[in-house]
Amino acid sequence: MSTGRHAHDALFDAPDYTSWCRALYRLPARRPKPFILFESTIAEPTELLRTMIESAFAPRVSDRFESVFGSGNPYLVEALAARYRVRQEQIVCSTGASNAITMILRALLLPEGGRVLVETPHVDLIETLSAGLGAKIDTIQRRGADYDIDPDDFARALGGGARIALITNPHNPSGAWLRPERIKELAAIAANAGAHVIVDEIYADFAPGSRRSTAAALAPNIIAVNSLTKVYGLFSLRCGWLIAPPELARRIEAANARLEFGVSKLAHAVAVHVLDAIDRFDDHWRGILEQTRPIVDKHASAMIADGLIEGELPATGCMYFPKLIDHADTHAFARRLWEESGLLVAPGEFFGQAGHVRLGFGAIDAGLDHGLLRLHEALRAHRRGGSAPSSTARKRQ
Repeated sequence: MSTGRHAHDALFDAPDYTSWCRALYRLPARRPKPFILFESTIAEPTELLRTMIESAFAPRVSDRFESVFGSGNPYLVEALAARYRVRQEQIVCSTGASNAITMILRALLLPEGGRVLVETPHVDLIETLSAGLGAKIDTIQRRGADYDIDPDDFARALGGGARIALITNPHNPSGAWLRPERIKELAAIAANAGAHVIVDEIYADFAPGSRRSTAAALAPNIIAVNSLTKVYGLFSLRCGWLIAPPELARRIEAANARLEFGVSKLAHAVAVHVLDAIDRFDDHWRGILEQTRPIVDKHASAMIADGLIEGELPATGCMYFPKLIDHADTHAFARRLWEESGLLVAPGEFFGQAGHVRLGFGAIDAGLDHGLLRLHEALRAHRRGGSAPSSTARKRQ
């Protein structure tokens, strides 16, 4: 049996990002406590959730506690349709955004299979979901400092016969935002190729003015997916949805009818109450980012000024994907940070772009400031030919 120390040292033997995350949460407690700098989900609003459930289910059960076996919780469908100004027939509820993507792929790919166009860099789960249904994977490179998708590149990539293009907006891992005009342009190219575009919008509520908009309204071949997990930190509810034209939404439901046996009646009833009081949950994530973004901005600016990293902090959200100037092998560098100083960053290799790391700041943590300072010191030490600061190094005053 491996010791706790051996388990910690083997963390970076994980083959991909999803496995790495799972391995991290299985680790025994480490002392001193590590500095985790990749949290890209807003911290769970535990007290808000507690009071929401208490008010909804005591002293009597909420009237939103409805059967979900047919087409999801009807109150949730109504709330989502109103939120995004779409028809209720366009909404299909799911157990999170990943489940929504799987349902779409199952409907559009099976039984004969096909090709799926996936952006890069990307989170490996997107590729895994497609490959798990027998799809062949093509890629489209997001380019430049703003991680845009060039329409000509997109058209050439679709020439391989992909039936689905899957993009994230904001982009994961960079946090870059594609303008609606660009998404509409890409959808028109896809339509000419007979393809659909899935737009993963799980971070979209961070963007100003996006709360009542969805890419699904831009073109009839766009399917949008979203959830309450990332922006609102409500991963415990496992509440997701997709938005598609009514006939396509029904096709997706029908294709999954024998495999998907309904979302959680309890969790989705709570989700209705969350949406009814969404301003309180918006205040939660805004309050966190009002504290964490200035800290990240301060350290990012200092590291850029020292010529250690490249890439501006995105204007919204809780992700940052800078390039490390002197590190082509960021997996090896991230492993060294972890083993020598208990500092955890997600290497770009896990997202298909070596030389970068993904930083996340979705939680208020007293270690954020000091952890970023340690990262800065480690980058400077590497340039000088030294070691990363150890976990027992004296804190700066």
